[in-house]
Amino acid sequence: MKKGYFYYFLWIVGALLLVYYGNQFMDMMARKNDSLGKVDYTLIGHIVYAFVFGVYLSLLNGVPNRRKFYRPLFFFVFLPCFLLLIYPVISQYVTLPYYSLYNEHMAKWSGYFFFGLLTGLGFMKSLFITK
Repeated sequence: MKKGYFYYFLWIVGALLLVYYGNQFMDMMARKNDSLGKVDYTLIGHIVYAFVFGVYLSLLNGVPNRRKFYRPLFFFVFLPCFLLLIYPVISQYVTLPYYSLYNEHMAKWSGYFFFGLLTGLGFMKSLFITK
């Protein structure tokens, strides 16, 4: 199925809406003073927003129409990125090596967003095929 200009126009409008409402979501999560267990809501907001944006980024190639499990992409892209994305959450409950180094570089260079994008994109591309 060929995608015309209208599909890409709708995609960019959706991306603008996602950025707008995603920023509102991030502000809402930053204003919450509570935590879910030991995990701060701001960290949860970063993880969820980046993952959803990665899933939306996968729609640039088209809407997924068939399920097909692609093992190499799932195990060598999605799982490592997912583990790096939730590393701070896991470190709240279990002592992990190199957490200070990880936290310093992730917070400094917005690594949560990058790994969230890769996680969402890798998740969709490893589970679905677009034609």
